[in-house]
Amino acid sequence: MMKSDALRRQSMRPENTMEKPDMDEALAPKILIVDDEEVNRVILEILLSKKNFITLSAASGEECIQKAEREAPDLILLDIMMPFMDGFKTCEKLKANPSTRDIPVIFLSTLTDSKNKAMGIEIGGVDYLNKPFDGAELMARLRLHLTLRSQKKQLRRHAEILEETVTKRTLELSRAERALHHSYEQQNILNHLLQLSLKEQSLEEILQQCLESILKISWLRLQQRGCIFMSDLKNGTLQRVAHNPCSDAIRATFSEKRGVGISLCPQKACIADIHTANPFPQNLMQHSMHIFAPIWSRSQPLALLCLHLENSEPLSKNKKIFLASIASTLMQIILHRQAEQQARHNLMHDPLTGLPNRTFLIQRLKTESLAAKDTPDSCFALALLSLDHFRNFNESFGFGLGDSLIHATAERLLEEKGTEENGLGYEVWHLGADTFALLFTRLKNRESVIRSTEKILDRIRQPVSIKGHLLHVTASAGIAFSDFSYKKSSEILRDADTAIHQARILGRDRLLVFTPKMHEKARGAMETLMDLRQAMEKDELILFYQPIIQIPDEKITGVEALIRWKHPHRGMVSPAEFIPIAEETGLILSMGKWILKKACTDIKALNDLHPKKPITLSVNLSSKEFANTELFEQIRQTLAETGFQPELLKLEITESVVMGNAEAAVITLNKLKEIKVRISIDDFGTGYSSLSYLHRFPADSLKIDRSFIRRMHLGGENLEIVRTIVTLGKALKMEITAEGVETAEELAMVQELDCPCVQGYYFARPMPLKELNTSHFFHPLISG
Repeated sequence: MMKSDALRRQSMRPENTMEKPDMDEALAPKILIVDDEEVNRVILEILLSKKNFITLSAASGEECIQKAEREAPDLILLDIMMPFMDGFKTCEKLKANPSTRDIPVIFLSTLTDSKNKAMGIEIGGVDYLNKPFDGAELMARLRLHLTLRSQKKQLRRHAEILEETVTKRTLELSRAERALHHSYEQQNILNHLLQLSLKEQSLEEILQQCLESILKISWLRLQQRGCIFMSDLKNGTLQRVAHNPCSDAIRATFSEKRGVGISLCPQKACIADIHTANPFPQNLMQHSMHIFAPIWSRSQPLALLCLHLENSEPLSKNKKIFLASIASTLMQIILHRQAEQQARHNLMHDPLTGLPNRTFLIQRLKTESLAAKDTPDSCFALALLSLDHFRNFNESFGFGLGDSLIHATAERLLEEKGTEENGLGYEVWHLGADTFALLFTRLKNRESVIRSTEKILDRIRQPVSIKGHLLHVTASAGIAFSDFSYKKSSEILRDADTAIHQARILGRDRLLVFTPKMHEKARGAMETLMDLRQAMEKDELILFYQPIIQIPDEKITGVEALIRWKHPHRGMVSPAEFIPIAEETGLILSMGKWILKKACTDIKALNDLHPKKPITLSVNLSSKEFANTELFEQIRQTLAETGFQPELLKLEITESVVMGNAEAAVITLNKLKEIKVRISIDDFGTGYSSLSYLHRFPADSLKIDRSFIRRMHLGGENLEIVRTIVTLGKALKMEITAEGVETAEELAMVQELDCPCVQGYYFARPMPLKELNTSHFFHPLISG
């Protein structure tokens, strides 16, 4: 990260609403900003000028030393990484110069490791802030160190006066010496607390060391007892995180004050009780042997420091100020550590769902892999789960709904986790986009994992209402088990991803368990994809056309365009082999655009040869094409370029594609109908809620799926399904076409049901344009 970028983001952060009022310009401290990048200096100058600080700037260490000698700033903000003379060397020279050695230096740097922080403090810096820094924290640190420097100057001046009158005012000199000693001790203890915060330890360990250091301040006359409580605002409690033993006397002393009594004795206390005891802390500090120093941040109780005096003498003003400085320092330590903890949490968790993310999962897989190696009988499983056609939801309804769908899916997974039986549990991870991971660690057998994952897929299939839309969602899943000889923990993630990829290729909405053969399929799919890209560039793709026949006169009324791939080495490649790969990779978009333009050009030429009875052209649209926001404009432009009549174009869309985004589908279909393009519902009857939703869509025709035609001869409900579809289509004044008619028996049954059009091998296989033009279907047209 560039330094300027870090500071630029810093300038956008909200500032502390509890800042002190701006000082008069005449009394404004003078701050020297040292950074080799001008943008960093400008940002800091703007930030400080808003608070009425007087700012100077230097672009190098040498310029810094010169201006420090000439201008005598009150404090220096010093960058570390500068050419010729870095910040550390500059600080050493400043401290070696009698005229500049007392100027406080605060390092500002992107170097975050503890060694650099310790080095900065060791060579004389009073503080060290990381870029990007918090604006409120910078202001607090500036004011703290300016206050300390001011105190040092005042004490130094006081000492000089006392030295001049030493013979006359011995008692006053003695008091001044003690005050000077206490002041230096204050600064040392505050610096020591800041140095403790640089250690690579937990917050609890650091606060425990801070408490022990505070209790050693001799002039405060403290007992070796004390506590530091952290507030839990969510639960309204105090948690003791650092302490020296509390005596029975403390419990007795505060038993009458319920709120404070609870805070000292048990592990938890009610924060609200302490807030309502308004005059109580002041009384404690004046007439009791116990001190309470609340630690606040932005009007919120952050922590509570509890100390115990050796006697009941009232605290002096200086001691109260010093205790307030300790509380302020502890606040900075706590906030800094909490920010680090939050950053680590953010690194390992997904911000949308709050679930652990891919980075966390990889670490966890390493742990589980090591455990599996140590215990050969142990086994774990990783299931990847991906929402099908998630991109369609985003493009149709917007990313807000997509995010809500991801959040709802996460809740479903967590809810389903709570219903697991037989002790089989799993952890949920969100790997990004529409993909989740389920980690099963207490396995009894493979079947239990498969059953649990299938149960989860069933739950996802249940319609979910989001922002007023009833969404029908499916998911694909891939499972990998750890009983393969994995050398790296990431390999099980790779294999689960391979399994889910195969599930998508096979049609989605299914679960596959990884097998080693899948690697071969994956390699084959990759080779097919590479060849397919070349095929589009080398014009190896061709179009065949299958006639659609009107019965009983058996005249051609239209054709369906079907893509074929003539591979130079493998011959004709089945569409079932390359279409799923094209859909999965998005290549189907460019392929579909080519199909539409080529088919319109071909059939336009054919109709020009036979103008008395032009035929219709049916072109299939995949789910990705239908969800493409440029679909309408692409079709309109293709029709204009080819001159093909819109009313002769039939766009075939599968029922499942339409039902996946029903409301968005209606909008798209209506736009197409406005330019007279006809809509056909393909593979009708294979989806869900077909009959109840069909009337909502502006479709012109239905194509009965081949699976129903093939089972008609069995009679019973198989025949009745086809009869119902034909009756429904006629009631809605739609054209009906039976797909996949291959035998005379099937043709006779379709005729008996009064289905007007058929398509299938019984009449004709798909054929090239030239063969179609010379076929017997056009002889009546030619002779007429």
